[in-house]
Amino acid sequence: MENIFSKMNIIGVIILNINGEILFTNSIAKKYTYYFEHLIEVSLEGAQSFNLVNYPAEITTFIHNNQIVILINPINDVVRLKKEIDSLQNVRIELNEVINSSFDGIVISDKDGIIIHQNPSYEQITGLSAKDCIGRSLKDLVDEGVIDASASLKALKENKEVTILQKINTGAIVLVSAAPIRNKNGEIEKIVNNVRDLTQLNTLEAEIQHLEKQNKQINEELEILKEQNDPKLSIIAHSDIMKDALDRALRVAQIDSGVLIQGASGVGKEKIVELIHRHSFRKDYPLIKINCGAIPESLLESELFGYESGSFTGANQKGKAGLFEAANHGTIFLDEIGEMPLQLQVKMLRVLQEHEITRVGGTKTIPVDIRIIAATHRDLSEMITNGEFREDLYYRLNIIPIKIPPLKERKEDIIPLIYHFLNHINHKYGINRKFSNDALNAFTNYEWPGNVRELQNLVERIALMSQNPEIDLNDLQKELRFHDNLQFSLETSPSDSPKSSSNVEPLKDLLESFEAKIIRDTVKNFPSIRKAATALKVDQSTLVRKMQKYKITK
Repeated sequence: MENIFSKMNIIGVIILNINGEILFTNSIAKKYTYYFEHLIEVSLEGAQSFNLVNYPAEITTFIHNNQIVILINPINDVVRLKKEIDSLQNVRIELNEVINSSFDGIVISDKDGIIIHQNPSYEQITGLSAKDCIGRSLKDLVDEGVIDASASLKALKENKEVTILQKINTGAIVLVSAAPIRNKNGEIEKIVNNVRDLTQLNTLEAEIQHLEKQNKQINEELEILKEQNDPKLSIIAHSDIMKDALDRALRVAQIDSGVLIQGASGVGKEKIVELIHRHSFRKDYPLIKINCGAIPESLLESELFGYESGSFTGANQKGKAGLFEAANHGTIFLDEIGEMPLQLQVKMLRVLQEHEITRVGGTKTIPVDIRIIAATHRDLSEMITNGEFREDLYYRLNIIPIKIPPLKERKEDIIPLIYHFLNHINHKYGINRKFSNDALNAFTNYEWPGNVRELQNLVERIALMSQNPEIDLNDLQKELRFHDNLQFSLETSPSDSPKSSSNVEPLKDLLESFEAKIIRDTVKNFPSIRKAATALKVDQSTLVRKMQKYKITK
């Protein structure tokens, strides 16, 4: 028997006598030498089947010929399989943890389109719970309107990865990317869907668009403030007659017709030209201004049209381009066009009709693409009658006339203009001047023969020369001793004089009534109280307080 056991190489064999002495061990059993004492002890106690705790083996004992036979059955394969199962289980747990901790939603379906797993993020993104989805067919979810389309079904049908936009009946909009998982034969076993929330992205996009819109609005308001703070760009218009002129200028800016601006000296004709150019399609090209009455007649032609070399004594040997060429694609402003000599008016007519010029002393015509805006304070119709201005040139220039009223005809603009000029002066020179109500009333009642230019110069002069923070009527009279022709009075203008002294209203009431009218007109013509306050150069809180005082509503 021992010969038989010695040939066994799968099961360990130990043979004992009844006293527990070892009579035989084969090669497999010798691997368990460390456990012999324990095996003998348990076997002598009569145990017939047991396991080793610390080593993978099953023990079986029996008595044969008055000897105890111990069989040791190693179970390495079983342990290995168990370890592999445990390892796979750990991998599965870790994989589930990874999937469940993903910020994006993850849904796994089988080859038949049945949902077998989804992570918590998917429910947070879509509002669809695991109990409502796991085990359900994606086709059924589509048919029931839970989802409008299935990326998994599309991937199974097309046998490739797909990405779609998916709408959920909860209102969520998601981006779904479906990736097939294949077996070793290339057949699809499962579909893994990565789901990303677009609802939040759409919200962020809407917020970005809103911020961009706000930014654009702020930039537009900054441009308005820039224009209001820059004397070269700003135009103050509170009177209806001036608003009509500005509206006309803005409308004509969009077309390329000739414009003739008429108005007395100092009314702001140049400002209107700048406004037209700035809002025209030529705004990125030059705006060249020339005063026809300020250049000697002998030089005016060469300045406008340029000249060729050797045209006259002292001429540049290389010749020179004129202002019409320099203004190409832009705008040229001819101020005081009524001062242009008759012989030069003929060449001007050709520029308007043919859009080309010929330099002084030259024979070659040069095309020019320019817009001509002319201005004058003279009565051109009377000049035509007197033979001082060409009628054909007048009609070419006067396609769209714009008349700028004198300051005496738009008294509503006087106080806003004063505040505008004073604000600029205070900022420029680092001072803090203001006018009393008496002083403002005096300014309003004056006729201003010099118009806006005279008002601007006088405000700056008085503000700089006054030693008091608040400039009153005495300060005006003191400073005006240097101005022989200027006299201010606190009395109202003749047109406003009461028929009897008993009907005269208190000055305070008149000023408040005037202030209320300005605020009411301004608030009406601006989209917001903040913009109205900016135009009036006062704090928004001040304007709101005065509106409450005068019971003015937006």
